[in-house]
Amino acid sequence: MLTITIDWLSVNFRSWVYETGEFERTYASFGNPEDYAPRFGYASARVDSHGTVVMWNDDRADMGHHIIFNGTALRNIFSQTKIQPRALLSAVIDAGGNISRLDLAKDLTEKSVDLEAIYQQIEQGHSRGTTRKYSRVTSNDKGYTIYIGSRQSERYIRLYDKAAEQSLSNHDWYRLECETKGVFARSIGIALSNTEDWAQVFDNVIRGAFWLPLSSDWLAFFPLGVVPIGLPKESKMTDRERWIESQVIPAVARHYIDNPNSVAVARLLLTLYFIDNPGKL
Repeated sequence: MLTITIDWLSVNFRSWVYETGEFERTYASFGNPEDYAPRFGYASARVDSHGTVVMWNDDRADMGHHIIFNGTALRNIFSQTKIQPRALLSAVIDAGGNISRLDLAKDLTEKSVDLEAIYQQIEQGHSRGTTRKYSRVTSNDKGYTIYIGSRQSERYIRLYDKAAEQSLSNHDWYRLECETKGVFARSIGIALSNTEDWAQVFDNVIRGAFWLPLSSDWLAFFPLGVVPIGLPKESKMTDRERWIESQVIPAVARHYIDNPNSVAVARLLLTLYFIDNPGKL
């Protein structure tokens, strides 16, 4: 089974006008919002019961309000209210919101995909499109991710074994997702708000950057016919991610405070940089 979903939506509102407040009250203030740790230079933030985060700065009106709908928040909104994906995007645009990031994903279940075969096709030079940067990361828990493009670009593609990431043994669940940013994200948001055929929009985005015409495993994500719009899949925090959150991040932070010239921390940052910029290895 194949479905397409919007899995992340970040929106900036540069001015506080009636439409801004009405949008936040309608889409980003469910339940009793609680204080949240601000980021990106904002001084204040809150998160509502769906998981939607709103950030602002009382002393910097020019920074406006930044709203983040992650996958969990979007799933909660679409499943627990009458709000639908296209309606949310239309509301963002009508309220004057500036889409800064939008992630689309195709989830393929009940069918096995050979990710290694896809990667071998790439290495053998069978890919088409403008993107020439690619890499892969494997893990001991059978996780396998193929990265296509650069994280710093406006279009970044990932293909991975979602079942392995979620520690779901004996399950087939593969995800092909495209993270879009900037002007590209805004144009995608407008296109999605104007059509029910989200798969066509997604396919055009992917085709322009990367294509594997000889790979049946790759083409499994691009069947003929309509692909239904689904809910963002419910994801659980894996043991590895929980370990990173509870142990690794605090330990690295403490070590960096005590040792700002740490070689190990520098190597960590360099490793992450090369993952996001595979062409610069």
